[in-house]
Amino acid sequence: MSLVGSVANAAAMPGIGTLLVGALVGAVLGPAAAATSTTVPTGAWPWRSGPSRWLLGGPATLRRRVLLSLSGGVVLGSLGAVIGWRPAMLGFLIMGFLGITLTVIDLEHHRLPDRLTLAGALGSAAMLVLDAMLLASWTAALRGLLCAAAAFGVFLLMAVISPDGMGLGDVKLAALLGLHTGWLGWQLALLAVLAGFAVGSLAALGLMLARRATLRTAIPFGPALLVGAWLVVVAAGVTG
Repeated sequence: MSLVGSVANAAAMPGIGTLLVGALVGAVLGPAAAATSTTVPTGAWPWRSGPSRWLLGGPATLRRRVLLSLSGGVVLGSLGAVIGWRPAMLGFLIMGFLGITLTVIDLEHHRLPDRLTLAGALGSAAMLVLDAMLLASWTAALRGLLCAAAAFGVFLLMAVISPDGMGLGDVKLAALLGLHTGWLGWQLALLAVLAGFAVGSLAALGLMLARRATLRTAIPFGPALLVGAWLVVVAAGVTG
């Protein structure tokens, strides 16, 4: 069998094809994520007057482009393998691309810009609605919406109680992640939140042990939420 035939047969296998497609999309979009992450979105929306480079970003270093291409390939490839060939996969790929971009921005600037979060929410929600219309997955869509609302309420309460430890960007991101993990299941939505806190606690502990942070150091929580949710989704796909 030729190499082309072998690749074609592998792509036809459940999970393998979507893994390859997701990995390719992530690798191709990596430089775009790198460019976007270099400019924190603070300008006008595209449809308003005034300069705005929040979408196109600015020139990124080769190292940043390579790292985000590799990260994008891993993250989007794994998400594609878990979700499979259906419209919802596009929603999860949008979330994956958004996730790696927001992770870099939050680590560098301690911000989760609304322009990225809201744009990702609209794109992902549209794909989940399309999935429901074509595949009658309305129950999953409603469950995701309820989990998003619950996550928003809980995280908003924490932000009100402790504004120094939780920002409104984290609240909106938690809701967006709840939409996706809730689409997969109630338990996964809860586990994703718990995993986010676990990842954040371990990261803070590691930084303190390395003497790079103290109990008073502000550590961005967005990356921990994103990594925790991704790990739970991938683990659910592996364990079935």
